[in-house]
Amino acid sequence: MNVDPKIVLINFFAIIISLTVHEYAHAWAANRMGDPTPGRYNRLNLNPITIMKAHPFGALVVPLIGSFNGFLIGWAATPVNPHLVDRRYSLRQAERWIALAGPLSNVILAVLSALIYSAIPTLLSGQSGTELGNELILLIEPIHLLARAMIFTNVFLAIFNMIPIPPFDGFTVMQSSLPAAFSDLSNLFRQYGNMILLFVFFFGGQVIAPLVYKLSFIFIQLSEGIFSTFR
Repeated sequence: MNVDPKIVLINFFAIIISLTVHEYAHAWAANRMGDPTPGRYNRLNLNPITIMKAHPFGALVVPLIGSFNGFLIGWAATPVNPHLVDRRYSLRQAERWIALAGPLSNVILAVLSALIYSAIPTLLSGQSGTELGNELILLIEPIHLLARAMIFTNVFLAIFNMIPIPPFDGFTVMQSSLPAAFSDLSNLFRQYGNMILLFVFFFGGQVIAPLVYKLSFIFIQLSEGIFSTFR
């Protein structure tokens, strides 16, 4: 198997950056709503080493292994306590918004990455063939590749984390959004969560992968449409 060290490094950075922002978003939302827990655990920062130390397997080993085969995934957890938020927020509101913050941050990162990915060819237009243009291409190419990897990574993380089974964010969002009359549904997902997770692990890729690619290319096409007017 031919391994390109540059691509491996870019994939690794894409996962770590995306995962760090995802976990920071949880911490920021909790802190913003009055929960002091993330601050007590020093999680209100964008230093990837913080989550690597807390979750060496999910935030370091798995991303590193995945970087070699393009499986852009990793995981971590942020200590929060929705029971400690300001009284102006209900417990269900706190749980819902703290959980949503992670996937929403990935959507925002995917959009920003798509804009950067599409902006670079516009910036380089008219420069190809010149000495300055060739130097710019060598300098910017890794950023272009990283932006592309960031699109797919963040779309995947957003979709994957919204699967409504524990311990994913989607389960917390579902549980805190459904009326009390649907509590049995939440209990069902909790009871059979491990079985559903195994099913997703073995067969979910057939559904998730096409969706990730479709949404990623939609982001790219929309951002390319924006910058095409400047060429």
